[in-house]
Amino acid sequence: MTLWDVRAGDWDEVLEEIGPRARGEVCLEVLRGSLGFFRPSFDEVFAEETVRSVRSVLAAARPEGLDRAEADEISGRLYALAETDPAIGTPSLVAALSLFHDCAATEFDTDSVLEILSACYEAVLHTEGLPQEVLDSERDSENCARFVDFQWEVITRFA
Repeated sequence: MTLWDVRAGDWDEVLEEIGPRARGEVCLEVLRGSLGFFRPSFDEVFAEETVRSVRSVLAAARPEGLDRAEADEISGRLYALAETDPAIGTPSLVAALSLFHDCAATEFDTDSVLEILSACYEAVLHTEGLPQEVLDSERDSENCARFVDFQWEVITRFA
């Protein structure tokens, strides 16, 4: 269990109260904001191609109106990054971005939103150099706590 799991335990109730489009906006804001929480920095953690691709994908991202073919194409490009970038947080970041685009082609249901937010947290957690299953270490990590606080603040702005 991670700090995120403990703190986000009842977020589903709040997310259920807001509409799918607003849930998509929450995800997009958290995805974009997460780049500022990577340590030592997003540009230093990930390979140059990953940095360029993620920034490009996020700049063009929208929470609705994506067709299935476009979502699949974006996901394919993202998963290719996970195969070439050895940074430990790459798979989690790619999973969050890919699921965001899948939902943009369908709908942002609460479970998918929580999965996206959890994957963002996991990607950031990996850059802290902490064991993922050591809750006390995460509680002592100011960056992990600030990131969970940031996610909650984004949710409450849309609630």
